[in-house]
Amino acid sequence: MKLFKPPKLARKFLLWHCDPDLLEEIEGDLNEEFEIISKRDGYRKGRLFYAFETIRFVRMYKPKKRIKSLNTMDMLLNYFKLAFRNLRKHKAFSLINILGLSVGLACCVLIGLYISEELNYDRFHAKADRTYRVTRLFKSSDGGAGLHLSRVAPPFATYMKEDFDQIESIARFVNYGGMVKYEDKIFNETSFLWADPEIVDILSFEVIAGEIRNGLGMPNSVVISESASAKYFGGEDPIGKTINYDNEVDLMVRGVFEDFPQTSSFQFDLVGNMNYVISSFGGSQEVIKMWYRNQFATLFILKNNADLPQVEGGLNDFLTRHLGEDATDGNELQIQKLTDIHLHSNLADEQGRNSDIAYIFIFAAIALLILVIACINYMNLATAKASNRAKEVGMRKVFGAAKGNLVYQFLVESVLLVLISVFIAAGISLLTLPAFRSFTGLELDLGRLLTGATILKILAFSLLIGILAGSYPAFYLTKFRILKVLKGKVSAGSRNASLRKILVVFQFTISIILVVSTIVVFQQLNFIQNKSLGYDKDQMMIISSNSELQQNYNAFKGELTKLAGVRSVGGSIFIPSSQLLNSQGSAEIEVNGELKSTGVGLKDLSVDHDFLTTYDMEILQGRNFSREFETDTANFILNQTAVKRIGWDDAEDAVGQFITYGGVRGQVIGVLKDFHFESLQSEIQPVILTLNTRRNGALSVKVEAGNIASTIDQIEDIYSGFAPNFPIRFNFLDERFETLYQTESQRSELFTVFSGLAIFLACLGLFGLTSFTVIQRSKEISIRKVLGASVNQIVGILSKEFVMLVVVSMVLAFPLAWYFMGDWLAGYAYRIDLTWVPFIAAAIVAGMIAFLTISIQTFKAAVSNPSDSLRDD
Repeated sequence: MKLFKPPKLARKFLLWHCDPDLLEEIEGDLNEEFEIISKRDGYRKGRLFYAFETIRFVRMYKPKKRIKSLNTMDMLLNYFKLAFRNLRKHKAFSLINILGLSVGLACCVLIGLYISEELNYDRFHAKADRTYRVTRLFKSSDGGAGLHLSRVAPPFATYMKEDFDQIESIARFVNYGGMVKYEDKIFNETSFLWADPEIVDILSFEVIAGEIRNGLGMPNSVVISESASAKYFGGEDPIGKTINYDNEVDLMVRGVFEDFPQTSSFQFDLVGNMNYVISSFGGSQEVIKMWYRNQFATLFILKNNADLPQVEGGLNDFLTRHLGEDATDGNELQIQKLTDIHLHSNLADEQGRNSDIAYIFIFAAIALLILVIACINYMNLATAKASNRAKEVGMRKVFGAAKGNLVYQFLVESVLLVLISVFIAAGISLLTLPAFRSFTGLELDLGRLLTGATILKILAFSLLIGILAGSYPAFYLTKFRILKVLKGKVSAGSRNASLRKILVVFQFTISIILVVSTIVVFQQLNFIQNKSLGYDKDQMMIISSNSELQQNYNAFKGELTKLAGVRSVGGSIFIPSSQLLNSQGSAEIEVNGELKSTGVGLKDLSVDHDFLTTYDMEILQGRNFSREFETDTANFILNQTAVKRIGWDDAEDAVGQFITYGGVRGQVIGVLKDFHFESLQSEIQPVILTLNTRRNGALSVKVEAGNIASTIDQIEDIYSGFAPNFPIRFNFLDERFETLYQTESQRSELFTVFSGLAIFLACLGLFGLTSFTVIQRSKEISIRKVLGASVNQIVGILSKEFVMLVVVSMVLAFPLAWYFMGDWLAGYAYRIDLTWVPFIAAAIVAGMIAFLTISIQTFKAAVSNPSDSLRDD
């Protein structure tokens, strides 16, 4: 048969761009087609014969050398050009993908900053890896853990340095705030540290002016922070100037240090020489005997290559050697790494409010889950849309594209979209960072997170996600024979449709768990903020006492009670919302004339005659302290918990009993109804109230709800007459409780924001997937409408599949949410009961949002004109 010459254009294209493998594939497809065509279809057989002749011509005349291929750079530029065109062509899908990934990545960046800030606490100290804190644990009567203090008695530092060769340096410090005066300026300082000079060897002080180490070694000396220097002296040189502390001692400024960063567990503006505190206790000879005055934080650094377990192992012997054989029965010393304090420590008397490593894991998990949801959206839509590109793949293969070219094209397109999302996410992070800083109260530095190594990781991650998402069209579609894809016989397949359904279920399972968790957290916070505490905390003004005020304590109280806006005034050593740390150990009760130890550690709360009345506390049995009974200075009032722990059946049995507590024998004159003095995260402790009319740390003033501002002005005027040298310090009790739960509230709000974003991303993916499904089933929808189906019926048919996926997500999410939130609530001594309310609410929220998302697209398709879809056929 004579060879038929095809047109010049076809010959040229096939000669230079078709490789032998592609020719064989085309020829195989043509043979299959030729066999199934009816004999009567002469036109189509003629077209096939023409194609066979073209291939034969190419086989005979194809030159041995192909034209020089494009260089790598030109190929990449071409890939990117085609990728941009395709993204522009499919605007809706591209927008959904980019928006989802951008929001997900931005959330990860912000949460990553928060986590990075928390993990970096105290790591700026040069010797942080060798720095440790000594803590003291007092055991309960049953031998279990009782009161765990972050501070210890002053003799420990002295003797530990002598007894442990592994210790390079050790230092004590104590925070005693007070009034500081410079010329006519007076300040109330709450961060005034008194420390051993060795503190400079342990913590990293950046010297700005003067000397720090030598300065602290001098008597009556002080070193101050840069911010304190600006506050006291403005632009003047502070070195050599003198400030006065509490009208008791003049201190010369010897040095200025740079402010410690926010990521420091110890924050202070002034550091004075420890000798002042030692002298106030009667001198070093007295201090060395004070084994139970646990007010001194104690840090030490180990020598290089020292064995920490050896030091820990010798602590029991150390206690026995200095405190006697029975010392380890009631208490023990423990050692804690400096860098573990912020996240792994929540002891009874911490210097500041610490965080918890559990929340780091929680927020890291949230960041990861949000990113997973965003990536699932992308991969879902990429795989769903890929089947629509089958004909595109076929045409590219007909025009000579090798399989490798197609794979590279799809992968470049996918990676490009992810990179665009990364850059947009960076912009979102920068725009929202100021608000995020303000909300968290942290000095978040984006530069700390975006280091060279981190940027490389982000780029590597983008590459990975892009390759994974682009792998389906790249490797799945390019393997099919040309004629098959051109005839539209390639679809996403049931297996891939099932995968997409699984991914949608996974997304909504995560989202529903987060919604349930958010509701439970809000319920718990609302519970602890509104639970009856056993006393009245509203309009309770707290005034801090000082040496001048204590000299005229009763007179000051008397003047305040004369004010029309003041209902009552009471004094106490501690204020509700603080921790009950004072204890004289267990009490002894008299049984048949003999003393019997109760083994119950009682918390000592020292109050005046009017404290219980001011707080409107309920006395179940007996009476309050009374001025009519002078012996009340040796009598006691117990709370219900103390009565139960001691072993009395009820309050009536306790009243009138004689007990000995702290070496004082007295009578139980009353029993109080239990009250929540500390946070609701702590159980109510057994409390014994003692009478103190002379030295109370604070006054509680019950203010009438009328004109509070005017009453405060009057109180300040009276105060200035009794304590002219001390500025008044006051706040309100409800503010103190808000501060107490501020961290929990902040975390709850963060949880809510990120849970909302998770739901948004899941619905965004569902919206895109629904849009794709509507496009795929457009002809089916049109035919159903032609056959008489109503809009509601069509919406129901299209929505049913996706609604069922959300229902399955709920079934999976609820047991997991129940488990996680039950475990979280176990951390609160007083908590809500976990009911089905948050689960039903989450189901309604998730169901409505999902249904609305689905309905928008399905309704649009249901009301469209059928002819618009059917005319294509």
